[in-house]
Amino acid sequence: MIKSDPRADDDLQLNMTPMIDMIFLLIIFFLTATTFAEKEREQEVQLPSSHGVGSLSKALDRHLVVNVLQDGQIIVDQKRCGTSELKALVADRNSRANHALKVKLRVDRRALFEHVSRALDAVEGGGVARPHIDKKAVDLQP
Repeated sequence: MIKSDPRADDDLQLNMTPMIDMIFLLIIFFLTATTFAEKEREQEVQLPSSHGVGSLSKALDRHLVVNVLQDGQIIVDQKRCGTSELKALVADRNSRANHALKVKLRVDRRALFEHVSRALDAVEGGGVARPHIDKKAVDLQP
């Protein structure tokens, strides 16, 4: 009859070090492989809240994003511009695009309609007949 050594049961341990190392390596991999597109997140713009929240980063590659601030300033590609500059920029991008350019307007909820109207007129003057006004974006706090 074979007797088991009582000390053998006490010595059984599960080595967690390789598993913890692997978890940290996976976390580091996913953090470095993920792109964080923060191209058009102007903090001065407060958008009206909405129930549906859409992803801003997916649309950045296919759209020209125009921000209209509370005081009527227009920001495109993180640069302030006037209505004539916006019109010229939209016309230039529309002529270089291989398909119809899509323009997305992000308007501060405190902005007057007069400012929105000027931006819409400039975009339409640049050749985009139906610009999109973003209503699914999250509310940004300054």
